[in-house]
Amino acid sequence: MRITIPGTAEPTYPPPDAPMQAAADAWVARIRPGRLRELVTSLPGPRNRINALPAMQRTDALLADAWRATGWQLGRQRLGLRNVRAILDHPVAGSGGRYPAHTYPRLDGMNLVAIRRGETDEAIVVVAHHDTVRDAPGADDNGAGLAALIELSTQLAARRFRRTVILAAPDFEEIGLIGSRHLVRWLRTRYRVRGAIVFDPIGFMDPRPRKQEVPAGIGRLYPGQVARLDARDRAGDTVVAIYRRSSVSVAREWARCLSATIGAERVLLLRDPLDLPLIGPALLAVPAARHFSRSDHVNFWRAGMPAIQVSNTANFRNPNYHRRTDTPDTLDYDTLARITAATILTVERLADAPA
Repeated sequence: MRITIPGTAEPTYPPPDAPMQAAADAWVARIRPGRLRELVTSLPGPRNRINALPAMQRTDALLADAWRATGWQLGRQRLGLRNVRAILDHPVAGSGGRYPAHTYPRLDGMNLVAIRRGETDEAIVVVAHHDTVRDAPGADDNGAGLAALIELSTQLAARRFRRTVILAAPDFEEIGLIGSRHLVRWLRTRYRVRGAIVFDPIGFMDPRPRKQEVPAGIGRLYPGQVARLDARDRAGDTVVAIYRRSSVSVAREWARCLSATIGAERVLLLRDPLDLPLIGPALLAVPAARHFSRSDHVNFWRAGMPAIQVSNTANFRNPNYHRRTDTPDTLDYDTLARITAATILTVERLADAPA
């Protein structure tokens, strides 16, 4: 007998109706996979402030130029941090791939944002960090997400919404979600964030059977979701949204839009186990539960902002994760285009939704 733990079942959502499907099809037709490949390939990598500063500065300039060219208001949040307790930007030899805690005497970085002002101080935010770990080109983690941000700015260049739309590229994600911590503080002083979509990572897909790994113990928490993966022989081409109760409406809207571009069978919703009723706090001691808190969406949650992480599950699918082999030729640009199209449709619907 399968026992379902309260709160772990996937939220239901209606299938796309005819107008939504038509809008999704139109966006898919407009977004060229080849263009996304060009964008990912244009990003220098590795890129980070610690040991690849020139590449990071070129990435800053590339994003800034692209956003200005499409008419978005550009913002820079400069970070001058001292004695920062974080994690090392590379694994220690012989540690099994662990990134140990580390104190940085000085971190000078920058979060970049593109702003399309609406009629209110409510905001919809789309996020993709722009740093990589040491030695990794970072095509999947997180070049694909950056390419999607650039494409969003292009496709929405002529649009005005009731709510403000913000595209954000936080710094220092790879050493402990540091940039987004300051980004969220900045957002709180200026906007009421009604939804945030965090890409990390979204570019690598492998539709062959048994290419999707599942962390130990996850099947007991999410039997329905794992059964859906098993029904497709654990093909490595699902797209996952991680959400909390506060962001379930964002998760539903995003899932409905994505189902219109890639099919509902490839869309999977997982509630953060630490957010589950009754047992959530106790799961902090379970290693598998911590996999849900590895990206910038966590800082939105901590600030009480509704956010989802959109992911291909990183190292549970991609053999190139955090390796020198994370290169542009390994990505699935058709699916990336469809994720981008679905995100544009989601932004349209959330940014113009009634209060």
